[in-house]
Amino acid sequence: MEKRIDERIAQCRHMDWAVLYMRLFAGGMMFFHNIGKIQDYNEIVNSYPSFAFAGSPAVFVIVSLVEVVLATLIIMGLWVRASAIVMAAGILGVLLWGAPGFGTLAFTWLGVYVFLAMSGGGLYAFDTALFPAKRKN
Repeated sequence: MEKRIDERIAQCRHMDWAVLYMRLFAGGMMFFHNIGKIQDYNEIVNSYPSFAFAGSPAVFVIVSLVEVVLATLIIMGLWVRASAIVMAAGILGVLLWGAPGFGTLAFTWLGVYVFLAMSGGGLYAFDTALFPAKRKN
């Protein structure tokens, strides 16, 4: 009986490492994607929509800032589920908006963020250290 419990715990630890990798990969890729967007500001700023409250440059800055903050939170493991849900909603919004050239890659990112929204930060996240789970007696 003890051996089966130890095996099960070991399997769960492997999943925690997988979630850590996915967090670092997705957050890092989004972070560096935004660095590239900022470097190509002049070429892509006009492709962003303008709303009643803000023009294209303001929308670009807001979107880039939100993506960088959420990517950093995902890397650190703070509020991973909420951050991933916001990122997935943003990607879904872009898909529904019909942005040109944003098809298959958007579905891939949507899948990654849905995975993170379902899995959470895992054992190796700051949330686990800051807010330990309460035991049921």
